[in-house]
Amino acid sequence: MRPQFSIIFFTTLAGMAQGLLFSLAILDFPVQIFTQSFLSTFAFPAALVLLGLGLIASFFHLGRPERAWRAAMMWRTSWLSREVIVLPMLIAVTVLGLLYSLTNEIPSWLWIAMVIATILLWICTAKIYQCIRFIQEWSHPSTLMNFTLLGITSGWMLLGVLVGLSDGSKEFPLNSVMSGISFILLFVAFNLKLWIWRRNRSLRPKSNLASATGIKGTNIRQTSMGLMGGSFNTREFFHHQTERAISNIRKIVLLCAYIFPMILVAYSISTPSNVIFILALTIHFIGLLAERWMFFAEANHPQNLYYQRVS
Repeated sequence: MRPQFSIIFFTTLAGMAQGLLFSLAILDFPVQIFTQSFLSTFAFPAALVLLGLGLIASFFHLGRPERAWRAAMMWRTSWLSREVIVLPMLIAVTVLGLLYSLTNEIPSWLWIAMVIATILLWICTAKIYQCIRFIQEWSHPSTLMNFTLLGITSGWMLLGVLVGLSDGSKEFPLNSVMSGISFILLFVAFNLKLWIWRRNRSLRPKSNLASATGIKGTNIRQTSMGLMGGSFNTREFFHHQTERAISNIRKIVLLCAYIFPMILVAYSISTPSNVIFILALTIHFIGLLAERWMFFAEANHPQNLYYQRVS
């Protein structure tokens, strides 16, 4: 599939915001750890900025942005429509949390609502792709696992940066515990991605040239793509990159999304430093963009059996 950069930015930015809100809710729900000033000045504004940027990015994917409201009309059958509904719900819950943090202690029911909303948004976003059964790379529970785990990881790392910037020793110290959890999350996400790539390499098309074209026979050979010129099919279902480019992007994913951040947070376990954490988060986000690009590029649509790339 051809990656859409608007969707890449939406899923990464919104996923980071979800991870931040999820981490805040999990930590602050049993016992109040964060001060109201930290929540109102750093945490909730950062989440709202990320959600807002993600929402703006998603509009660039629409052919008629002024009709975006209609996307919610098919909520009974469409995961995209459900995502369109859940995202404003999460934004509303975040705004409510910001207002509470300005005046009073945040009630427990709001933290619970925030956790539910973040989980629902991860489910809706992942299910948009996971429900497409004929794309085997997506049609697997690992799609939801990958979206959720990377969102929690990036959100947790962002929380560490915000705590450090706000002199977080009074709320949640930026110490070896927080760095250690970041390392564990990155390590688990890294191994999940390796497993996904191994699975994708073992996949084989359920169709062949005979079933794709309707031509009966066992010795069918295609000498040209389905159309003499370009078309929607030849443009929208290919990433149009060479194998060497794909290999290089895969290396960027491994190094930037996982390995380099793991090295940096491992170093910060013994030597806590917000500069190191900021660097790790920056590199990790660059890797996330590459990882999400690969997520789309690796999806092999069955129509490619007929509309093959021009060699």
